[in-house]
Amino acid sequence: MKISNLRIKGFKSFGINEGVNIPLNNNLAAFIGLNSAGKTTALEALRRLFGSSNAEREINRQDFHVGKNENPDEIEERELSIEVKINFSDNEQEAVPHFFSNMVVDDQGEEPYIRIRLEATWKKSEILPQGEVEVKTYFIKVAENEAEDDGSKQIFPNHFRSLIQVLYVPAIRRPAEQLKYASGSILYRVLRKIKWGDEFKEDFDKKINDINHAFQGLKEFGTVQKSITDFWIKFHKDERYKDTLLGFGGSDFDSILKKLEISFSPTGTHKSFGIDELGDGYRSLFYLTLVCALLDVEEKLAEETVEAIGVTRPLLTILAIEEPENHIAPQLLGRVVKILTTIANKDNSQVLLSSHTPSIVKRLEPESIIHFRITEDYETEVNQIFLPEKADEAYKYVKEAIHNYPEIYFARLVVIGEGDSEEVIFNRLMEVMKVDFDDNIITFAPLGHRFVNHIWKLLRALNIPYITLLDLDVEREGGGWGRVKYALQQLIEIGYAKERLLMLDGGRILSDADLKEMHTWPLTCPAELGNLNSWVRFLENYKVFYSNPLDLDFLMLTHYPEFYKNAIPKNGGPRVPDKIKEPTAFAEKVKISLQATLKSENATAITYTNEDKELMIWYNYHFLGRGKPATHIEVLSSMSDEQLNDKIPEIFKKIFKEISLILNIES
Repeated sequence: MKISNLRIKGFKSFGINEGVNIPLNNNLAAFIGLNSAGKTTALEALRRLFGSSNAEREINRQDFHVGKNENPDEIEERELSIEVKINFSDNEQEAVPHFFSNMVVDDQGEEPYIRIRLEATWKKSEILPQGEVEVKTYFIKVAENEAEDDGSKQIFPNHFRSLIQVLYVPAIRRPAEQLKYASGSILYRVLRKIKWGDEFKEDFDKKINDINHAFQGLKEFGTVQKSITDFWIKFHKDERYKDTLLGFGGSDFDSILKKLEISFSPTGTHKSFGIDELGDGYRSLFYLTLVCALLDVEEKLAEETVEAIGVTRPLLTILAIEEPENHIAPQLLGRVVKILTTIANKDNSQVLLSSHTPSIVKRLEPESIIHFRITEDYETEVNQIFLPEKADEAYKYVKEAIHNYPEIYFARLVVIGEGDSEEVIFNRLMEVMKVDFDDNIITFAPLGHRFVNHIWKLLRALNIPYITLLDLDVEREGGGWGRVKYALQQLIEIGYAKERLLMLDGGRILSDADLKEMHTWPLTCPAELGNLNSWVRFLENYKVFYSNPLDLDFLMLTHYPEFYKNAIPKNGGPRVPDKIKEPTAFAEKVKISLQATLKSENATAITYTNEDKELMIWYNYHFLGRGKPATHIEVLSSMSDEQLNDKIPEIFKKIFKEISLILNIES
C-alpha cells in the first residue's frame, strides 16, 4: 500500500479556497522549491495525520491558513483538512483485510483505494486566548468523483493508527536524542520490537547486581561510597534518603536500557568517539542510519513470526525527511539517495523528502520531483515536472538538462541561452546594470537548442518566468528566416494561439503552407531584411530575443571591436594584410573569413556591412580558433563599467528591462 495523493486545504501556507493536490506517483517523491514554499508544511501535514503521539498530531491556531490581506484578529472561524488517497498493489495480502470495508472505487473494474481525511475547525473564543480547536479523522466512504453527504464519513479508529506510521526526520538532526530509551525515540521503537522474555530479564538483573556487589566489596570503592554517604547526611535529615548506593548503570534491566550508547572505533586516538563527538555531517548520516535500522528490524522480525509484531507492525511506513543534504558532503549525497530509493521500493515503505538544493535534484529521477512555489497571494502552489514521452527523442535531452541544470527549479527567473558565452556576458553586464543574479535568484541555462520548446513547456508548467536569447544566424544554413520560423513553431507547440502569432499587417493570418516555407524566404534587399527584423521585434513580445544579425559573440565584437582586437597574446593575433598596401590580399582574407564565419564556401555576406565583414577576420581568430568563454572573460575583465555601459547592445537593454518588470526590480 502506498499514498498516491496528498490533498491539503487551509493548512498553513495552503489556501482555503481550493485544496492543493500533491500527486505521489513514485515510491520516492522529492518536494523541491525555494525556502518557505510549503515543502516542510506538506511533510508536517502527514505527521498531523499519522503521527504516533498526540503531540505529533496536535493541531493549534497557528496551523490554520491566514490570507495575504487578512487580519488574524478579525477571523472568527477557520477550517483545514488533510487527506490522503492510499492505493493497494495486486499482491497485497496483509493490508487489505484491515481496510477492506472502507475501500472505494472510481468505476467498475478499477483498482480500489481508501481515503483518510483529517478535518479541523478553529473558533474564536472569549475564554481561551488561542481559541477552540476541534479535530476529527475520518474514512471517506465515497469515491473522489462522487458527492459527499452525511453518510460519507466514518470515524478513523484509534487502533488503526499503529498500521500507518510516519518517521519524521527534521532538518536539524540530533541522533543522540534518538538513542535515548524514551517514548517516541527511534531506539525505543527498535527495542520495543524485541521480545526480551522474563527469564532473560531476571538473569540480566542478577548479573548487574553481582557486578555492583563485586565493586562494593573493594576496600577503596567502599571508602568512596562511605565518604559520599557521610557528607550527604550532614546536608539533610530525611530518613527516606539517608543511604547512598554507588553503582554502575542502575540495578535493573530498564535502567540499563535507558543508558544504552553507541560509540565508534577505531579512532586512532585509543579512545572511542561518542555520538556528540561526531561532526554535523556524520551525525546527520547516523540519524538516517537509525531510521534505516528501524525499518530493517521491523522487516526481519516480521519474517520470523507474524505474532512477534501483530497489529503493531506498520503496514505502511512513511519516511519524511527534511533536507537530506544538510551537513553532508556532495560526494556522499549519491549514496544517501540510493539508500532512500532502496527503502522506498520496499512493499511497506514510502519516502518523501524536501530539498532546496540542486545537489539533491541532480541525483533524482525527474519523474519523482514535485515543484513547490509561493504565489503572489503567499499561498503554496504545487506542480509536477513536465517531461516528454519516453519514446520521444526529446525525453533524454530534457532529462539530462534537468540533471545538469537543476538550478532552474529554484529560480525566480530563468535566462535561456545557447552556450557558455551567454552566461559569461550576462553575468558581467548584469553587474553593469546593477542587477545581481544571486540576489534576484536568476539562473542562466544554455538550453536554447532544438528542444527549447520542451524547456519552455517545463518552465511554464512550473510557473517559472523565463527569457530566451537565441542566435539569428543570418546567412548561415537554417539561419535568418529559419530561426524565426523555428521560434514561431515552438511557441505554437507549447500552446500559444496561432492566429495571434501569425497575424500580418491588415489582419491576414499567415497560412500553414507559408509558415512551412518561411525558411526559404529571400534576404537580398533592405526591404526583405526589414521584414525579417520586424518579425524579430515581434517575437520579443513573447520574451524571445535574438543576437542580431549573427550570434552573441559577433554582437559583442561589433560593439567593442577595439577591446577584442587588443585581447591577443604577445606575438599573437590574426595575420591581416594591409588594407591600403595589399588590397587584393586583404579582400581575399575578408572573403575567406566571411565564408568561415557563415560556414559556407558560397557565402557572400550580402546583408552585412563592410565593417561587419572585416570584423569577421577577428571573429574567426577569437571564436573559431580560440575558446569563446575565455576570450569574453579576458575582454570583459579588462573593461570598466563605464566602458561597457557606453556601448551596451540594445538587445541587452531590452532584456534587462524585461527582467526588471518580471521581478519588480527598481532601476
